[in-house]
Amino acid sequence: MIGIKLILPVKKLEKEFKDIIFDYQLEGDLLYYSYMDAINNFDDYLRRLKELSVGKNLPQDDVPVTEYWLVDIDEKEIRGMIKIRYKSIPIHGNISYNIPPKKRFLGYGTNILQLGIEKAKELGIEEVKVSCASNNEGSRKIILKNNAVFIGLKEENNEVYEVYIIK
Repeated sequence: MIGIKLILPVKKLEKEFKDIIFDYQLEGDLLYYSYMDAINNFDDYLRRLKELSVGKNLPQDDVPVTEYWLVDIDEKEIRGMIKIRYKSIPIHGNISYNIPPKKRFLGYGTNILQLGIEKAKELGIEEVKVSCASNNEGSRKIILKNNAVFIGLKEENNEVYEVYIIK
């Protein structure tokens, strides 16, 4: 993990972040839609992330969440995004992460989850719950590389998720 770290989203990486969002769109990845606010108004997006991290104006049934970006040590390139929830939610647990299409299969998934687990523990989360779609072999491997223990299956919107605990 030499040369990478987690940071809070920053204005200076706006162009880089928007390029990643457009890459999701080109790939037909639905993650594109979850970042539309950043395309429309990046400053508002950053402000909204701060609100969510302190639990302000949360959507119904949501919990406080902080987004971090995995970046190179010089903070010039985003390698992934991770969200850490202060309370576990039923299917998706405490952590969700994604690696941009052009950065996949380079080890960043394992790195971002490992750093996210460390960050979660710093925040007082002793047992980290994480999940992946049952057909997402890459994510399953990443989760298992981080010493996760399978605890069961959950279903949401006709998709089955594998749920894991990491202590």
